[in-house]
Amino acid sequence: YLMVVFVALIFDISEPRNDFTRYPSWNTKMYPIWKDGDPRYKESWKGGKVSFNVGNDSPTLTGAKVTFTIDLEFPHIQRVQPNGEVVWAEDGTVNGTKYHASELVYPTQNTEWEAVFPDGIPVKTDKKPNYVFVWKAWGQYWQVADGPSSSLTIDTDGIPLGSYTMDVVIYHYRSKEKFIPLGYASNQFSITDQIPFAVSLDQVNDIVAGDMHFIQNRAIAFTITLHDPSEYLSNADITFNWDFGDESGALITRELTVTHTYISSGSFKPQVVIQAVIPDKACDPPVGTPTKAPGPPTDQGITDANRPMTLISMVVFAKRDADHKPSDDDCVIYRYGSFCTDIEVFEGIEKVEIVQMDTAVMATPKMDKNVLDITVTCQGSLPKEVCSVILDAECLRPIHTACNMVEPSKECQLVLHHFFSDSGVYCINVSMANDVSLAVTSAKFSVNMGSSVSPSGTIIMLWGVLLLVLAVGIVAYSYKCFKSYHCLKEGVVSRGPQLSQAHSCSGASIIWKLLNRQGAVDNCPLLQEKLV
Repeated sequence: YLMVVFVALIFDISEPRNDFTRYPSWNTKMYPIWKDGDPRYKESWKGGKVSFNVGNDSPTLTGAKVTFTIDLEFPHIQRVQPNGEVVWAEDGTVNGTKYHASELVYPTQNTEWEAVFPDGIPVKTDKKPNYVFVWKAWGQYWQVADGPSSSLTIDTDGIPLGSYTMDVVIYHYRSKEKFIPLGYASNQFSITDQIPFAVSLDQVNDIVAGDMHFIQNRAIAFTITLHDPSEYLSNADITFNWDFGDESGALITRELTVTHTYISSGSFKPQVVIQAVIPDKACDPPVGTPTKAPGPPTDQGITDANRPMTLISMVVFAKRDADHKPSDDDCVIYRYGSFCTDIEVFEGIEKVEIVQMDTAVMATPKMDKNVLDITVTCQGSLPKEVCSVILDAECLRPIHTACNMVEPSKECQLVLHHFFSDSGVYCINVSMANDVSLAVTSAKFSVNMGSSVSPSGTIIMLWGVLLLVLAVGIVAYSYKCFKSYHCLKEGVVSRGPQLSQAHSCSGASIIWKLLNRQGAVDNCPLLQEKLV
């Protein structure tokens, strides 16, 4: 991004000046003039010294208007109300006098008096002015009644080209028919015949704005901003003649913004020439009286609140007949402006793509995580840094950001790893950058944790399966035992100890005995070796 700064010689000088002289009709009783260094300046404002911030909107194209502004800056213990009144910011004491917050620094005095300017001309405002500003340039005066912020707009017709100084003296209403000077200030401005304008150069994904380094095969926007605060060029026919310095030919347009793409790298010098065809006011139809224009300025020129007075000499133009048709050249004014700069164009990272996305489950001691492997490729120059940003499903809220330096390689292909502990839909932005370029890409994906289990869960599950198999085996074995061997019924076997032993051979007993058996000994034989 490039901004051409307007060459305006603007300086704020708030120190007292001794060259601001009065003119013959000056009312020194109401508007006293204090010399430089007068000790009364120290007491001209309660609570401290008032400073002045003076500026203007030059450079000004000859024939246009120039505006001057002034803002009064009061001591820090005071503040300005929306209506322009100055009050104390807090309770305090100044020179032995106590003041309260929001109390007026200078209470309103008697308003039963006629407000006039220093030259005696009445002030045409409904409200008595708190401040009067007297501006001086070219030996002429302009008088403005206003609040603590004020402005003055004047014409530059007939004024020679060059740099000038505008002086201003500031008065504050203090009592009936009495104003006190707060000080003087000066401000420099310039009048030119060259159209003032600025040019900005901008390219998408430019790493360092304003360094005049750009990327080939990517459009650069050239934008012109005309400096015309008084709208002098509002009715002009303005054309822009561009030469981008790469032998692509000239481009003539009336658009303020054009784009151009450099297809090769190297150094270039783009430039533009502006032409404005301005209607000449001298060709306007005459209205009753001859048209007048200001002549050379004199020392006694005075204006009242921006309204010129008749004390300066005028040059009279001859009145045109109604049927007189001036030529086109007689009715237009041509003004020009030009700009050029040097830029460097480099090969950049042309394109970044996500070519593959793989997910897998990684088991950790505390929890399982999904691993997302993102394969990214690029074209053009190689990157030095890669950054990835994980966002929510709406691609608005960043969740995680990671940036890493890239090792030099012949091919531009990287695999980025990201870990997720929750299922859901996410967005990812991947950017690659080097010293001169930046390229980005994005994608949306989903993560599904599935029904995976941890290693401890797997072990528990295996033990459960083994116990279940063992239990099933025991039941099957006991069932077979119970079905194959029957205790002899009473009356079939002989009486003796075998009967009571046979009765204890239940299924539960068999299972318990089986679990506790040792070797091949049968502790509950259903058959004996001897005959029955």
